[in-house]
Amino acid sequence: MNNVQLIGRVGQEPQIFEGNNTKVARFTLATTERGRKRPDGTKGEDITEWHSVVFFGSICSVIEQYVKKGDLISVRGRIHYDKYEDATTKVTKYRTDIIGADLELLSKKAQSDSQAEPTAEPVQQFKADTEDCPF
Repeated sequence: MNNVQLIGRVGQEPQIFEGNNTKVARFTLATTERGRKRPDGTKGEDITEWHSVVFFGSICSVIEQYVKKGDLISVRGRIHYDKYEDATTKVTKYRTDIIGADLELLSKKAQSDSQAEPTAEPVQQFKADTEDCPF
């Protein structure tokens, strides 16, 4: 089974484009693992991981309208590995994406510099059209 669920903050404004006659949304998601308490009582450092997230189909219109940099969201999907050759350098490159199936808007980033507190319930839930995914 290939299934992943991430909760984090959107790292950049989603890029929306047309690819192979289907709409595509791509953005990064930051997840943070809080530092654990060490045996000596001090707190370890927080570790932030960045994930590349891709959605296909009609859900991209929802992402374009509602998902903005800094928003707290939940993404459920699957991991996809890709290998390609860079057109300019001819070097083989590798990419790991989360192919989204479900999206929940948990909270918007606060208008001030402080972060918005997550709500107990998702603000809105959306499902992707999995048949629009080219792989």
